[in-house]
Amino acid sequence: MKIRHFFPAVTFAFAFTASTSFGYVREFDNGIPLAWVKDRTVAMQLSLGTGTRTLRDGFTSFNDSAIDALKTWNPHLAHLQFSWVKNSPVTAVEGDDEMSVIFDNKIFGSSFGSGTLAVTLLGYRNGNFEETDTVFNSAISWDSYRGPLTPPVFDFHRVAIHEFGHTLGLDHPDEAKPPQNVVAIMNSTVGNLDTLAQDDINGVTAIYGTGPAYNSIPNAPVLMDLSTRGMTSSGNNVLIGGFIVQGSQPAQLIVRCLAFSLASYGISNALGDSVIQLHDANNNLIASNDDWFTSSNAETISSYHRDPPNSIESALLVTLNPGNYTAIVKSFSNAQQPATAGVALFEVYDLRKSSSRLGNVSTRGQVGTGDAILIGGLIVGGSTPKPVVVRALGPTLSQFGVTGVLADPYLELRDGNGNLVEANNDWQQSPQAATIMADGKAPPNAKEPAMAPTLTPGNYTALVIGVGGTTGTALVEVYDESASP
Repeated sequence: MKIRHFFPAVTFAFAFTASTSFGYVREFDNGIPLAWVKDRTVAMQLSLGTGTRTLRDGFTSFNDSAIDALKTWNPHLAHLQFSWVKNSPVTAVEGDDEMSVIFDNKIFGSSFGSGTLAVTLLGYRNGNFEETDTVFNSAISWDSYRGPLTPPVFDFHRVAIHEFGHTLGLDHPDEAKPPQNVVAIMNSTVGNLDTLAQDDINGVTAIYGTGPAYNSIPNAPVLMDLSTRGMTSSGNNVLIGGFIVQGSQPAQLIVRCLAFSLASYGISNALGDSVIQLHDANNNLIASNDDWFTSSNAETISSYHRDPPNSIESALLVTLNPGNYTAIVKSFSNAQQPATAGVALFEVYDLRKSSSRLGNVSTRGQVGTGDAILIGGLIVGGSTPKPVVVRALGPTLSQFGVTGVLADPYLELRDGNGNLVEANNDWQQSPQAATIMADGKAPPNAKEPAMAPTLTPGNYTALVIGVGGTTGTALVEVYDESASP
């Protein structure tokens, strides 16, 4: 972990008396230059106060000033992008692999050095950034403005641009060995320079100017994304996701698990550190991942904009023959770190590299209350409606040795705007009961819900809830009922 301090200037003319005879300086670790995985989206958790205050430059909060500072860098990052969560609900903690930006009078318990305006802590592994945290000294008088520096009130905006330069992997040119005499916002002392200089742009261009081409997933009349969110723990209480590849050709998929980053969406009991294991129909382990950014496929995953926001979340890029597959999502554990429980999100993306398709997803998990219910998601691609079957099993699972099953599941299907599409308690009461039976998808138990809607293209969410607030293990399933390729 490196710590980069930013100090007040000794003279306000510092940035303007420099020559341009040298250049930018990179962050290094034992001779290895530090950078993010190419094409990654770095999600910054902005927690700089929820109140409003009109600053000198017109921003109504320091969060807004920070967002503008991030936007200052983004146009120069061909193979990286900053994103942000304004007024983030994530509690800033060193070592959580979230990129927190906060005001405080301490640096996670340590004192600021004399005259230090802000610090950025850099966490990395094998040359790849894993986490950064930026702490602005709350003992300083701050505003946001342009033009000459006016201490004792310091400009938050230019300091934020500087600190986010450290987040990108730039160091202080004037503290290099030998010192480099350049005009740069990345010099170690703040001055009248209030935005990026050419040297700063040259620095990030050298780091992120090249990389894998960005990719997009072609829109097609298939289930382009299947996902399930639920509680996972240990033993038999892990989150288990199954899916079927239909067709005659191999399919290329991204299989991933989001865990701690769910906290940025207000999920208070998100899983801290996830592992994903992929098994074939014979239960052979065919792929696994702990921390996605360390994998050989990390840049390709990022190129599809499917990089998990948190570095210790899990993702796999796999090419699979037609057949049945099972993904197990669980907590990382070893002799020093016991398994924990929490909410996780399992997802499968069809990259549409062949005519084969995802035909089904089924996930077994714990149904609790509040945020801990079992949730299935699907995206219908293309331009024509698609018939599907969505169902939830509870009592039936006891036939397979599962204990603590959800005795009476209730199923809701909602569209991308949260509107209720359909709800069902007992499948035989569904208006599509005959269709469900004809498709061979009738739940074995009359207390289990099912529905067979025809869905227009878009996003949908299936929610499995225990009737009367009951809890237990359940299975949520989505089937593509259109003709198989």
